Amino acid sequence: MGILIPLICVAGGLFAIFYLLPKNKNNITEIKYLQTKTIAELQDMFKQMDESGLGNDYREFVELKGNVVSDQLVQTPFSNREVVYCESELLQVTEVKEQYRDSNGNIRNKVEKNENSISNEKTSQEICLKDKSTDEDVVLEVNATGCKFDIPKTFDRFEPKNNLGNYSYFNSFSWNRYGGETIGFRMTEKTVDKNQSLYVIGEAFRVGDKIHIGKPQDNKKPFIVTTKSEEDLINKSNQSSMLLLIGGIIAIIVGICLFIK
Repeated sequence: MGILIPLICVAGGLFAIFYLLPKNKNNITEIKYLQTKTIAELQDMFKQMDESGLGNDYREFVELKGNVVSDQLVQTPFSNREVVYCESELLQVTEVKEQYRDSNGNIRNKVEKNENSISNEKTSQEICLKDKSTDEDVVLEVNATGCKFDIPKTFDRFEPKNNLGNYSYFNSFSWNRYGGETIGFRMTEKTVDKNQSLYVIGEAFRVGDKIHIGKPQDNKKPFIVTTKSEEDLINKSNQSSMLLLIGGIIAIIVGICLFIK
């Protein structure tokens, strides 16, 4: 056990520096130097491939910018807004009172709050990206494996049990199921609004007559759909690289020091 913690620190530091850091830097390189393509240009490329008999097998790693569109809006469960996409989570907040004896032998009381996720839902309807180059759009496979779907948290609220009658979501809830220590629930939503601008980097391919953007076959290449601008994404990635480097070095140093002791 004495040598396990130093080994974990060193291994974690090496993993951060030699795996996570290069992967993050590769993503930054792809974002910086990949030229933005319009949907019209992408359509023309597939037409050219069709003429060569390769249209159905053609795949291209692309960067796109545009606005989200959807044939169907959904209603958020807690804030009751109409949006294109929503990820919602419901957390049970409990409060447990405990007694303990301090170092002087005195009995003290403490209250500990915990959050337990009891519901985590994502909308599943198809969402697409459209730009000004054409009336056509492309499908974004945001619910597929491998998509880094970076969207903002637009709702985060704690409500005591007594206030939950204001939310239709809780009409069918039975309080006995959650125990007397439950003091309320925390509700969060991440959403994409109608006409929200998006930055997309991923692999274009065709499914039937429709162009889709999804996870590249090359696992080293990213699939990112975000409401952030390209500049904001680069800045965030640079900050992450610095934290990975510093954190990795600190973890290695701590591990070596513990090992020596």
